[in-house]
Amino acid sequence: MRVPIQARALLVGVSTLGLGVLAVSAAKASSAPLGTVALLAAVIIVAELFYVPGDAESFDAVDRHSFSFSSGVHLAAILIVGPWASALLAAFGVVCVDGLRGKPWRKVLFNACVFALATVGAGLMFVVAGGTPDAVELPRGLPAIAVLALTYLLVNTALVGSIVALSASIRLWPVVWGSLRGEIATAAAEAGLGVSIAVLARTEPWGIVALVPLALAVYQAHARLALMRRETARALETFANVVDERDPYTYRHSARVGESVHTLAEQLGLPSADVTMLSWAGRLHDLGKVAVDSAILRKPARLSESEWAEMRRHPRLSARLVRQFRFAAGQAEAIEFHHERFDGQGYYGIDARNISLAAHFLIVADTFDAMTTDRPYRPALSREQALAEIERQSGKQFHPAVAKAFIAVQRGIDPKEVLSPFELAELRRPLLQSRSSRLRRLKRMRFSPEALATVGLVGGLCALGGHLRGLALAGAAVAAVGLAATLIERARVHKLMLSLQANDSGESALDDLVSRLSPGSHVRWGGLVRWRENELEGRTVREIGDVLARPRDTALLSWLIREADARTELLIEAGPQLGADDGVYVAIPLRRDGDVIGFAVLAFSPWFPRYVELALRGCLDPLSDSLSLSLSETREAVPALRVVS
Repeated sequence: MRVPIQARALLVGVSTLGLGVLAVSAAKASSAPLGTVALLAAVIIVAELFYVPGDAESFDAVDRHSFSFSSGVHLAAILIVGPWASALLAAFGVVCVDGLRGKPWRKVLFNACVFALATVGAGLMFVVAGGTPDAVELPRGLPAIAVLALTYLLVNTALVGSIVALSASIRLWPVVWGSLRGEIATAAAEAGLGVSIAVLARTEPWGIVALVPLALAVYQAHARLALMRRETARALETFANVVDERDPYTYRHSARVGESVHTLAEQLGLPSADVTMLSWAGRLHDLGKVAVDSAILRKPARLSESEWAEMRRHPRLSARLVRQFRFAAGQAEAIEFHHERFDGQGYYGIDARNISLAAHFLIVADTFDAMTTDRPYRPALSREQALAEIERQSGKQFHPAVAKAFIAVQRGIDPKEVLSPFELAELRRPLLQSRSSRLRRLKRMRFSPEALATVGLVGGLCALGGHLRGLALAGAAVAAVGLAATLIERARVHKLMLSLQANDSGESALDDLVSRLSPGSHVRWGGLVRWRENELEGRTVREIGDVLARPRDTALLSWLIREADARTELLIEAGPQLGADDGVYVAIPLRRDGDVIGFAVLAFSPWFPRYVELALRGCLDPLSDSLSLSLSETREAVPALRVVS
């Protein structure tokens, strides 16, 4: 692929500036102790050898970044011999190791110059912040060390991110921000390693030997984790191929859909993480067809209603399978909705406002491949006929901007030329509605008295160790407040648990549960859902409370299908995901002989109190027993939650 002229200009500029810095460094570093520099050079070479390459095609953002200890040694070198000698050492390590690995000399030169610039910049900022090389004092020097580590990360990320963005003709900020989010934890660990090496080198050099086994253990753990993720991803891909091969008419269908959305996302200039996520979502979107009878997949005639019902389950089954893998769970929602429509008339009747943008990418790519492939019940359309149909259905079946961009890409036109600035901005917004991020925000908003007590205690002890009596007293006061709040919360949990354990059995169990939770816990609605696992169908057989707080049937069914076989004791979902403006929904799985036979669903608004969650978790077994009995005795009184035709 031809590198854009802007990227080539940046490569030349960075390399020229880096070589200039190295020339200055050679002049200024002459006073550095030769023995110390030689030892650091040896350590840097060894650190470069312990390297786990990143996987650009990985599900997990963290796994896309390479891992080594070299940056930590660069920071240690700054703290020991200063910025100029450290720049020479950083470039030397890259040239030696990457050169021996046979990498192209342009890439070796660029990487060496990037490390040199990052090291010099970080070292100079360290000095400006009050730090003194070879005279690190802790804890006084911690702020300067923080500036050192942050500057190193920012310079390195900005230079590499700029090349990536210009080469792919995408926006710089998403690339840089994605890299920072993925590397911030690693950068903190590298800073800790650098400080440890520098302090030991100054006070007890042989102590560095003790770091070697620890570094080896960390390296092996990281390498094994990366290998496990990659092997799992390839296994899922193989599974997707097996599903495609069950039907000769759709052979390699998922691979083609993945390639289509990958190309579309690249042409739109989306961040590489989004491009990879879309590609994997396309590859895995039909996993649920493994549970569909092959006779139905190959049937040349019109499907019966029961056969259609079985077919309509496969997107949710696909999402359910993917949901079990943490690193792939982000794609589950897009996969689940890949048969929806922009006008809300799809498989499950989901409103377009509740469908992630990633799903709209899948919808158009999946439909296009289906139209241009022979099927048992019709011959394939031509490419232009299929594109004309997508154009005709834009705004009905397909998201208008996504359809316009897809058609342009398929016709060899740059989509940025046919999209308005508003449409382009719309397609570049975050692709997924993040269910997990909403839940994380809800959890962060809840007060944790144990955390407050721990922070106060640890802070007070650290202050006492540093002879800061005022801060030690403040820490003790915070710990006392946290401890008092913890005791109060535990008392509330214990009281509520006693009440819940006395919950009535029989048909009134749900009513009794809601009444016992209602005082102070903001329960607005409760429902009992009878579950048929083999049909992926739920039926609300009893409900109590405000009907306005009742979740949308399609959203509730979607949630329960995704989570029905999760091994969690309590299912928790943010209100907006189930059609509510705010609040939290909680589902208690009801089991019999290990199988889920139903759910007790509760709507809390505006929040889900922490003490209520702890109490529910503490007495799930008796609650499940009483509610299961109620479920078996209750007649079906509310319409079923079922897949919409």
